[in-house]
Amino acid sequence: MNKVQSDQDSKWYFSVWKHPLTVLLVGAILSYLLVPWISEKSAHKRLLQEQRVNKACDILKQGLIDDEQLNSIQTAFKIFNKEAVSDPKSYKTAQAELKSSFAKLYFEFDQHGWWWDNDLAVQSKLLELPSGSKSAIEELHYAYKNNLLEAARQLDLLRAQFFAKDYKPGDPHNAEVIAATNKAMTDLATARGAITSQLAYMFMPPGRT
Repeated sequence: MNKVQSDQDSKWYFSVWKHPLTVLLVGAILSYLLVPWISEKSAHKRLLQEQRVNKACDILKQGLIDDEQLNSIQTAFKIFNKEAVSDPKSYKTAQAELKSSFAKLYFEFDQHGWWWDNDLAVQSKLLELPSGSKSAIEELHYAYKNNLLEAARQLDLLRAQFFAKDYKPGDPHNAEVIAATNKAMTDLATARGAITSQLAYMFMPPGRT
C-alpha cells in the first residue's frame, strides 16, 4: 500500500512540475531574480568601459597640454632672441617682458604638469584594471615626472642664458643654446608621448585597443 501511495505521489509531483503553469511560474521567478542581476552586471561593465575610454582620452589630452605649455615657453625665448638681434638697442625692455612672460607661462605649467597624473594608480583600482596595473602605472608615473624634471632643467638653461645681465644680442652661443635645448626638448616630448600612450593603452578596455 505504501509503495502504491509513493508511486502515486511521485507521479503527482512529476505532473505538477511538468504543468505549463508551473513551468511559467518557475520561469517568472528565475526571470525576476536573474534578469535584474544580469542587467546590473551588464550596466556596470558598460559604465566601466565608458569610464576607461574617457580616462584614456584624458591622459592623452593632459600630456598634450604639457607639450603645448613647454613649447610656449621655448617659443618665448626664441622670439626674444630674434627681436634682440633685430633691435639690439631695446633688448633690455624685451628682456624684462620675457621675464614676466616666462613667470606666467611657467606658473601655468607648474600648476598642471606635476599634478594631473598623481591619482592614476588609485583610479586604476577604482576602474577595476587587471592585477598588476597599479604597479606598472606607478612606474610610468615616475618616468613621466623624471622626464618633466629634465624638461625643467632645459628651461633653466634657456633662462640662465637669456636672463643674464651680460646677455649679448647676436652672440653665437645664444643660437647654440636654443638649438641644443630645442633638440633635447623634442626628444623629451617624444618620450613623454610614448609614456602617455602606454598609460592610455592600459586604461582602454579589452577590444578597444
